[in-house]
Amino acid sequence: MVSLPQKQFVAILIGVCVLSAGIGSGLALLAQEGPEGPRGKQGKQGPPGPEGAAGESAAGEVEALEGQVEELRGRVEEAEELEARVEDLESQLSGIGGSDSVLCEEFGLFC
Repeated sequence: MVSLPQKQFVAILIGVCVLSAGIGSGLALLAQEGPEGPRGKQGKQGPPGPEGAAGESAAGEVEALEGQVEELRGRVEEAEELEARVEDLESQLSGIGGSDSVLCEEFGLFC
């Protein structure tokens, strides 16, 4: 078994730490990239590649989606018509005046 005085052990330990830190810093400096140099000229364009195979058409899917869009447009128009009817009914009810409180009491509604 090897015996070392405590001061010598601490000195060796600090020396190893300093040495490893120095090696790490040196490697980090070597690994750093310098500034980018000037860009070279672009080369000639190569020959065009072969024509690819024709893919499947998605016309069937598009037609189905267009049908759904038309259906949704119809529903939006119906909703707009219903909104207009509700607004008309609200304006008619506001013109009635005091009878709404009687209706609220009659049906137990909070107005």
